[in-house]
Amino acid sequence: YHRTSVDLAELAETARTAHAAVAEAAGLTIGLTVDGQVTVDADPDRLRQVLGNLLRNAITATPAGGRITLTVSADETATADAAAIVQVSDTGRGIAPADLAHVFDRLWRGDPARGRGGTGLGLAIARQIVSDHGGDLGVASEVGVGTTFTVRLPLSSPARPR
Repeated sequence: YHRTSVDLAELAETARTAHAAVAEAAGLTIGLTVDGQVTVDADPDRLRQVLGNLLRNAITATPAGGRITLTVSADETATADAAAIVQVSDTGRGIAPADLAHVFDRLWRGDPARGRGGTGLGLAIARQIVSDHGGDLGVASEVGVGTTFTVRLPLSSPARPR
């Protein structure tokens, strides 16, 4: 990994822009909400890969007229565990509770009758990249309501005064 200081708001905007045309063609909108400046020490290319995987999955799972929201924020309630948080939420079909336990398994795919296929590697790779950066990738979903994937990464240390 080639780590550097990464502004997550910029990274999220780049990811949103990169997927906007595909989302629009599918009848979807991608919104971005940023709560303050959030910086992490990470490999920007790998984080773009993570957000790309999450956005592509959201686009695939969300019917026309739906909305995908990228949210960037910081959780600084516990100083020792201060975290940058990036969420990708959709108004898609949701993931069945029995399937939630498997979404990060390599080569696992949900019911193939539900839509376009994939390799079943995207979420496993995304979770590994996030883990390699000292963070975690979680998911919450409700069938018929939508899904939210949450990336938590350690915040960068505060900038030293010049």
